[in-house]
Amino acid sequence: MTFPAHPAVLLTGASVGIGRELALQLAGGRGGGARLALAARDAAKLEEVAALCRERGAEAFVLPGDVSVESDCRRLVELAVDRLGGLDVLLLNAGQDMWARLDELEDASILERILRVNYLGPAWLTRFALPQLKASRGRIVVVSSLAGLTGVPTRTGYAASKHALHGFFDSLRIELAGTGVSVT
Repeated sequence: MTFPAHPAVLLTGASVGIGRELALQLAGGRGGGARLALAARDAAKLEEVAALCRERGAEAFVLPGDVSVESDCRRLVELAVDRLGGLDVLLLNAGQDMWARLDELEDASILERILRVNYLGPAWLTRFALPQLKASRGRIVVVSSLAGLTGVPTRTGYAASKHALHGFFDSLRIELAGTGVSVT
């Protein structure tokens, strides 16, 4: 698979942690790297990351949004495609964690929030991005966890969401065979 010298990348969860570091690495050195649409809920932190990416010579656009909301997912993809002129890579990094025993949860709504962020958001984003990724013969990159492969104490909701993520993208990889779109 060959990629353009400056691929168009939509990166979720780009404001902190792994997402921030991915953005900086993708921005490259002198001359820039990827053209980046950076998505997360915190616009101010996204602006900071985008500025650092631009200092490295990359194009970087800030797209505030919440991947737990289906309409935001559609909007993020549409804006990324519009600003970048297409899409080569969908990098799904946004995530919600949980560190509590199930029998100690005071508010069980965290279980739904985790599923919306860790599973439904990536599924919705992928659905909306697939036409562009098929056209570019692009790549879907999913950041997950070993908790998606085995149970982990105090991580019931988190592990369940990551199990769903693995099952979804393992199945999608098979569905996309022959389309030129890869799933990593």
